Amino acid sequence: MKALLLLLVPLLLLGCAGNGDRVEEIRVSHQPGWHHVALFVIIEKGWDEKVLGKKILTTSFPSGPSQMEAFAARQHDIAYVGSAPPLSIISRGFDAKIVAIANVEGSSLVSIPEFDFKSIDSLRGKRIMTFPPGSVQWTILSSWLKEKGIEAEIISAQGAAEIREALKSKSVELAFVPDPTPYVLTQEGSAKILMHSRDMFPMHPCCVVLMNGEFIRKNRELAAKFVALHIIASEYAAKEENREEIAKILEKWLKLNESVAKEFPGTTNLQTDPRNETWLRGLQSLCDSQFELGITRDANGRAVKIEASKIVDFELYDEALKMVPKIKKELGIG
Repeated sequence: MKALLLLLVPLLLLGCAGNGDRVEEIRVSHQPGWHHVALFVIIEKGWDEKVLGKKILTTSFPSGPSQMEAFAARQHDIAYVGSAPPLSIISRGFDAKIVAIANVEGSSLVSIPEFDFKSIDSLRGKRIMTFPPGSVQWTILSSWLKEKGIEAEIISAQGAAEIREALKSKSVELAFVPDPTPYVLTQEGSAKILMHSRDMFPMHPCCVVLMNGEFIRKNRELAAKFVALHIIASEYAAKEENREEIAKILEKWLKLNESVAKEFPGTTNLQTDPRNETWLRGLQSLCDSQFELGITRDANGRAVKIEASKIVDFELYDEALKMVPKIKKELGIG
């Protein structure tokens, strides 16, 4: 019997290694912008190890499309990403769910200081640089120009750094960029803000928390706790009394000057609840736009229209919301 137990114990331990909540770390990707501030707060406050009992390992990407290719290659379990980029990998059959909102709005149309902007007609025939096709910024800008009947050339850039250099060198006159880039540009004198995305599409979807479907199924409680922490961290970041602390966190994570960090939240509207009907209608509009623009296609290349309600895990958010009061008490915050 003793010999049999000695044989079985290693096998039992090996079998447990892949089961729920046995992961030693949580791999999370994000982008270098304050739309994803909740993630930075969770890590800086040490809430990942206090509540999850796991360390969060992060990877930063310049924009959503490249981030989603890595996510589809299973390099990360969770992604803080724009709501548009996941649609392309989900349309190809990748198993992932939106589990929470990170923010709505939070981007701006900017130009070099000399650009003479009188109305949106000033954009006709112009070249506007933004994030790659499939990103929130590219989708919002394309849809808005089409709705307004403005023909303009949209130029793709890999991220904010490339756009910043293009404006500084005046190789382009216009760009559509997410926070905090508009404030970086204006403070260094290389651009001025013409219009905010909230003026184009009020309450438009921006970033979300995306989870690998297999990760959710194998680690259900852990996944719900992560979403609960995201809710708590978003509330914490939005409180006026925490602004000075948040600015310091953003200086560290985003390498921002103090004056730019103090502009937080800018036009970024921190939200978390994917059950919000206005947001859900906006997500469906993004799904429709990506279909019309030919971005969402199945594995055989056929155009696919995605139903927004089918790619959101409402039940996980409900579970997380119920955990919030207890976790807040554990963390000693109101």
